[in-house]
Amino acid sequence: MNQQNNSLFWPIPCGTWFATRVYVSAWLPLLLVVICWRLESLQLGLVFGGIVIASILFHEFGHVVAARMTGGAADEILLWPFGGLAFAQPADTLRSRLLTSAGGPLVNLILCGLTLKAVLDSQWTSAAFHPLKVPGVELSGELLSDVLVLIFAANWILLLVTLLPVYPLDGGRILQTLLTARWGNQTGIAAYIRVGCFIGLAAMFVGLLIEDGGVAIVFLGAIVLLLNMQEMHQLRSGETYDDSFMGYDFSQGYTSLEREQAATPERRPGFLERWKDRRRQEKKQRKKEQAAQVELQLDQILDKVHQSGIDSLTAAERQLLDQASNQFRERESGAE
Repeated sequence: MNQQNNSLFWPIPCGTWFATRVYVSAWLPLLLVVICWRLESLQLGLVFGGIVIASILFHEFGHVVAARMTGGAADEILLWPFGGLAFAQPADTLRSRLLTSAGGPLVNLILCGLTLKAVLDSQWTSAAFHPLKVPGVELSGELLSDVLVLIFAANWILLLVTLLPVYPLDGGRILQTLLTARWGNQTGIAAYIRVGCFIGLAAMFVGLLIEDGGVAIVFLGAIVLLLNMQEMHQLRSGETYDDSFMGYDFSQGYTSLEREQAATPERRPGFLERWKDRRRQEKKQRKKEQAAQVELQLDQILDKVHQSGIDSLTAAERQLLDQASNQFRERESGAE
């Protein structure tokens, strides 16, 4: 990767695992610093931070495996301070989109199940299930049991956070898929963004009321609210909706990466270059889909006018017809 053009991520290649290129951001140590500072223990912070990073990696591979098993494709993972980015392209089916979104949380759920017995047999049961606390294990006598408790705690937190039904988390992606499948792209996306704004605002308010761990909730809520307000502005301004950046777990939109070209002397595009190109391609595809949908609606409206007259149209249908007429006149005047 061309790291000079990727200062946002600053990816460092870590090899290809299971046909998936894995990159680690140079900013990732900041996550360990924050965890150690919050836990006020270097040893516990490093161990728990390492478990969190490993769990995020497994989480992202869950998305990759789910995409491939349902007919999609995936070939790259990036770990950075805000979580993970799994770049995948689900198949164009509802099942593939849902399972690709759910693949990551499912891995965290499995890891929680495998370590649940150790948690129940320990003195840290309540702390392990508390999403704002980390069990203060001593990592001395019963080392294996302590590590299993930390594995459960890390994956339990990741599971709860990533299943929040907000952009850009996995739960939000699942909600978006269901809403757009039922109500169509425009209505479904608008409803999905409103849910995100409401939950972000609610999280900030709740965080202000909580003394222990409230700062983390306020921070998460602020980011969620900011991102969803930005998406709402984009939607209302008439721009083609674009959710490729951070589409999943401060990651999670699943977008396809360009396949690596055969051996050639040309430099391979950097991470951000390919991301920008994906955004352009996705916008172009969405415009085609929206144009086709509008054309279908216009055909239905014109058929209704032919059958029952123009007075039979609803206000929304009249507005769409007027917009189409204005656009046609603008194109005609421009051509002249």
